[in-house]
Amino acid sequence: MVEFRSEKRTVDYDKRKYPRVEFRCNASVFGIDGVLTVTDLSLGGIFVEVKLSSKILIGKLVSINLKLPTEKIVLRLKAKVVNQTDRGIGCQIAYDNEREKKAIYRCFDFVKDTLPVE
Repeated sequence: MVEFRSEKRTVDYDKRKYPRVEFRCNASVFGIDGVLTVTDLSLGGIFVEVKLSSKILIGKLVSINLKLPTEKIVLRLKAKVVNQTDRGIGCQIAYDNEREKKAIYRCFDFVKDTLPVE
C-alpha cells in the first residue's frame, strides 16, 4: 500500500541531485529489528524512518529490502547513509545493477504522476 503525506515543506537550499516524492512503503534494513517505513524516494536515494538512528553512522553501507508498489518482487538495495536525523536516515542508493535502477525509476515515475498538480 502506498500512502501520501499532505505535509509540505519549504527548503531554502537542497543538496539533492534528483527531485524526490513523498510516499510510504515498508522496508527492512539488515541489522535493525522490525519493519521500517520509507517516507520518500528519489532516483538517487531514500529516507527510512528508524528509531535510534544515531546508532547508524553516516558513511555506513546498509542493505535495504523494500517492496515497491510497481514491482512484483522485493527489491534488495545497497545504500550509503548520508544523512541522519532524529526521525531516521537518508540513504544514497549504490546501484549494483540496471534492474535495481529501472525498478526505482518505474516507482518514481508512477508515484510522481499520481501527485496533485499545484
